[in-house]
Amino acid sequence: MSSISWYTLLFAAIIFIGGSAIGVSIYAAISAYLNLKPKIGCRVDTDPLFEDLSGVADLRSQIEISDGHKTYSYSNLQIAQVQVKNQSKQDFDQFELGITLSSKDVVIHLEVQSPGRHHLVKQIDPFTFTEPKPKADLILQPFNRDDAYTLRLLSITAEPNQRLGEINFSSPVAVRFVDLPRIQETIKDTAKSATISLGPFSFSFD
Repeated sequence: MSSISWYTLLFAAIIFIGGSAIGVSIYAAISAYLNLKPKIGCRVDTDPLFEDLSGVADLRSQIEISDGHKTYSYSNLQIAQVQVKNQSKQDFDQFELGITLSSKDVVIHLEVQSPGRHHLVKQIDPFTFTEPKPKADLILQPFNRDDAYTLRLLSITAEPNQRLGEINFSSPVAVRFVDLPRIQETIKDTAKSATISLGPFSFSFD
């Protein structure tokens, strides 16, 4: 009788310990899921501003941009098309997004394609043709689940005929930045055109 009781107690103890371990694992898994940071998808497509049909970058010396009042001349102009999408289940009334270019690359103009007229993008620290910046600090307002913003950054590189370096994303909000699938058709179609439309600006070759 004592032998049966010993085995019974041992079996019960094993079940209790095993059940507790499974319970702890399930609790940890649920807690980790609930504590996941919201996921923000990002994609960057960059190409030389002008490219011929064979894919070879056009090495013309200067590109001129006119805003209707003044003409600016560049030999190292690039376009970066950035898409950001809220892939989480969280809605943000406003979302602060930081876009940082590589060393010595700067942005001079921003064009925005938002989900609708009630979606706005504001520059925290504005940049201009006369005052370029190595970063773009923006507020997306709002940034609800499944919202996607497309941002076209008109940028210049440190050296002529040099591609833009890596572009990084940041935010004071606790989020995870993940990659969106890359597509380059839109930029390449733009690059093959001799006439470029970017907001109110016109482009011409020197």
